[in-house]
Amino acid sequence: MISLTTDFDDFYAGQIKGPIYKINPKAKIIDITHKIKRQSIYDAAFVISSSYSYFPKGTIHIVVVDPGVGSQRESIVLNCDGHTFVGPDNGIFSLLKGEVFKINVNKLNQRLLEYGITNYSNTFHGRDIFAPTAAFIDIGDTDFLEKKDQITCLPFKKEISKDCALLTVLYVDSFGNIILNMKKEDANIKEIELSNIRIPVLTHYEEGKNLELLALYSSSGHLEISKYLGDANSMLNLKSGDIIYLILKNK
Repeated sequence: MISLTTDFDDFYAGQIKGPIYKINPKAKIIDITHKIKRQSIYDAAFVISSSYSYFPKGTIHIVVVDPGVGSQRESIVLNCDGHTFVGPDNGIFSLLKGEVFKINVNKLNQRLLEYGITNYSNTFHGRDIFAPTAAFIDIGDTDFLEKKDQITCLPFKKEISKDCALLTVLYVDSFGNIILNMKKEDANIKEIELSNIRIPVLTHYEEGKNLELLALYSSSGHLEISKYLGDANSMLNLKSGDIIYLILKNK
């Protein structure tokens, strides 16, 4: 199985599938989303890290949010938790850990000639590098991969003490819920305070129907700031990658 996560939301999403089927007509392709916010590496890092585990082990995940396409940034493959991830080395896999490989593009292109694929673009590595890489891995062909020591990581913040926390905004979803880089096991809290707004930590959305804002642990396990039947981020105006300071209360 091959999954796709991109910011394309255009015919480009369909074009990615073509080379995969040329190499492996029996491939199974699943779209996680093509609606990642344009060029938001932070959003892509969160979405893939919180989505991959719902797929069978052995799934290959293509992730393409790539504002540096055509530059010196490398194309990589990461093996993590029984899954394989293919994409640019730009921080997109910051929330994953595992064995990493560099894609030797020259060797890849030689293999592609055997399938009659000769096109190569400096501006569409999703179609011309990552898609065929995933397809070859799917059929067990990995001779164009070279071991790599480390990957580029985004500067996520997670500094938590008894009374306060400095955290990164991981994601703001389409409902306006703000997902933060903290989980339940990180701190036992009953309330948070952000920008002088006191926000109780509840168990589900409807509990906060009479409140300005509420917090809870989302389906991803991360602390989330929400508004019942509303848009919390319309009040706070945050974006993924922002650093915020919280006051923590456990009573």
